[in-house]
Amino acid sequence: MRNLCWIYFAFAMLTPLVAVAQDDLAFTVERSIAHHGFDGTRCWVHARAGVIPAGQPGNKSQQPLVVMTMQPLMLHGADLGADLFDALHQTNSYDRGETWTDPSLQDSFARQRVVAGSDRLPTGAAMAPELLHAGDETTVCDFTPAWHAASQRLLGLGHTVWYRNDHVLPVRPRGIAYAVYDTLGKRWSAWDTVDLPMEPKFECAGSGSGQRVDLPGGDVLIPISMKEPTQNQYAVTVCRCRFDGRTLDYVEHGNELTIPIKRGLYEPSLTFFQGRYFLTMRNDDHGYVSVSDDGLHFAKQQRWTFDDGSDLGNYNTQQHWVTHRDGLYLVYTRRSKDNSHVFRHRAPLYIARVDPDELHVIRSTEKILVPQRGARLGNFGVTDVSPDETWVTVAEWMQPDGVEKHGSDNSVFIAKLKWNRPNDIAVDSTPATTIGPYFTPPRRWQGETGPYTSPLQFADGSRVTTPDDWRRRRAEIVDQWEGLMGKWPPLIKQPEVTLLETSHRESFTQHHIQFRWTPNQTTKGYLLIPDGPGPHPGVVTVYYEPETAIGMGKADRDFALQLVRRGFVTLSIGTTQSTQARTYSIHYPDLDDVQVEPLSMLGYAAANAWYVLASRPEVDSKRIGIVGHSYGGKWAMFAACLFPNYACAAWSDAGIVFDEDQEDVNYWEPWYLGSHPRPWRKRGLITNDNPARGLYPELIAAGRDLHELHVLMAPRPFLVSGGAVDPPSRWQALNLSIEVNRVLGHRNRVAMTNRPDHAPNEDSNEVIYSFFQHFLGDE
Repeated sequence: MRNLCWIYFAFAMLTPLVAVAQDDLAFTVERSIAHHGFDGTRCWVHARAGVIPAGQPGNKSQQPLVVMTMQPLMLHGADLGADLFDALHQTNSYDRGETWTDPSLQDSFARQRVVAGSDRLPTGAAMAPELLHAGDETTVCDFTPAWHAASQRLLGLGHTVWYRNDHVLPVRPRGIAYAVYDTLGKRWSAWDTVDLPMEPKFECAGSGSGQRVDLPGGDVLIPISMKEPTQNQYAVTVCRCRFDGRTLDYVEHGNELTIPIKRGLYEPSLTFFQGRYFLTMRNDDHGYVSVSDDGLHFAKQQRWTFDDGSDLGNYNTQQHWVTHRDGLYLVYTRRSKDNSHVFRHRAPLYIARVDPDELHVIRSTEKILVPQRGARLGNFGVTDVSPDETWVTVAEWMQPDGVEKHGSDNSVFIAKLKWNRPNDIAVDSTPATTIGPYFTPPRRWQGETGPYTSPLQFADGSRVTTPDDWRRRRAEIVDQWEGLMGKWPPLIKQPEVTLLETSHRESFTQHHIQFRWTPNQTTKGYLLIPDGPGPHPGVVTVYYEPETAIGMGKADRDFALQLVRRGFVTLSIGTTQSTQARTYSIHYPDLDDVQVEPLSMLGYAAANAWYVLASRPEVDSKRIGIVGHSYGGKWAMFAACLFPNYACAAWSDAGIVFDEDQEDVNYWEPWYLGSHPRPWRKRGLITNDNPARGLYPELIAAGRDLHELHVLMAPRPFLVSGGAVDPPSRWQALNLSIEVNRVLGHRNRVAMTNRPDHAPNEDSNEVIYSFFQHFLGDE
């Protein structure tokens, strides 16, 4: 069933807010109620909404899908402030809040219990199991869902709460809890907790009720409060975590803020506005604010005040941000002359504009966002539903007894802020700040090399310790792999290029060209040259055919088009004929007499494409990279590793090491490293009835893997844009390239981002473009 959402009342705030700057930013507010009704035994709390944008996976409609989570607070026999929560529920709206589905219990958030004699602990208990007894129960509370663009998933964050005999444990572990929404099943995944450093201060660390900031590429800045379980005073810090669509991994954290007043600082919320990060924090006596340039290292906190210097009056409850690209607002509760009957003055809910330089609230802009009706409104959420609307969601918390006499009935309010101009908010960043975080693995993978042998050991067993040693070892690896895969024909260093057709598109010239890419084959491709004087950096793009990369194929694979728009000369090539024949790759000198493994031969063809691009007067030959996705990712990887003229490379979900459990990491196929006489093996996974043939099983038997090729890139930088076949565990192989770069005196040369899906997306591609801009551009 769907509940009809009814409009409570609406009013307009149309006066320009000019106290900070002369602008015409304004919004109107429309309030409605999603659910209401109170039976005296429990009430809805923590109503917070997340949005799956229109057209995204799981929402192919033209409207945003709003998923609002709520939690029942059990009132019968509970002390005031006991926070006795039942499992999370959710309610959805498919029509921008006009109607809502009935709240549905999320079984994955049912309480988990410590069982006597069992070695299996509930989720989140491993941080401090000594604090728990048999019969103790845990669940997640203070949950906040929000869209994570890099993974195209709805990611919810909260923290754990522990009960003993239906009372909150005063000394307990606490962890950053998270779950992912399954759009097909319309339910939340089993929740997990972030694996934090094993330090006492992280044993009671949570991110409940807070606002986070998502960065391009998948990193998430999560503000948390933390303390040792036996201590009373919290500190606030921001954790950088990495989310690949499945697992939220800790990377690092910033400085810590606290004050020696009662419980210190806690329940932080973070936002990004016009180049800086803003952090608002709760204290028992006052609200506090701080600011940072990088989102991790914050200035000393200061108390929230109005612009006339008077205290804001907010205390012992949350504040959250409403962020428009042109204005920053704070939503809060405070003392006022007519709300002394409300618990901790937690209603009404106010909104006012913030002066981002002076870090105070502009009193003249203050408006009541949701009025008080006796019940408290201090636990609320903020979500950007669309560029035109931001919602504040809050449920009337029906404590203490008797609040209903003032008119409250556990209504779940939706306050829709409708902007007078679009709110196109994004984290402003340079190419360096976009790519920078992804040179560092998540903590769990730092230094891990798994089953991969060290490339820093010569065939005779001696170790590489100097750059000169590495030059000799590198030559040894090249000779070994050349002996295995076959020697390339002579490179075509003076290519003859035939111009087939020329057109002008947007701000660049497109040439359809033909050139010889092997001694006995020509190919056709597209050369895109941006308007304006050069020399420009260049990038070769490789795929099944050259049209996709210039914008004439599947979405988000148009690397050549996007890069030429950013000032690169691009050359798009592809194996059109062999793709059509379903033989793929390049079989040299012919299909029935293969002398070089086909994947290596693709690398040779791309090396000759480098000479085509380098011969152009518009191109700086020292600044040429290569990129490809999937099949093209394997191609780009072999080309860049085997041909040192490529200055850098990006490989999108290629499958960068052997992995026989992944059908798409199919190096055993005859068009990659498993060439053998026809008839070819049946395409698919290796089985006893369908074994691998050719070179590939020899490589496996000898214990070889592709990390031996990755290291040939050093010190040239490369990016792995990982998806379904290149998860974070690939850092085990990449760490060996980091070791080689360390010997050479270089750092920040090996990067990886991760997403759950094989297909690239706008966010993952933006990191690729930033990578090339950083290493090949003028930055």
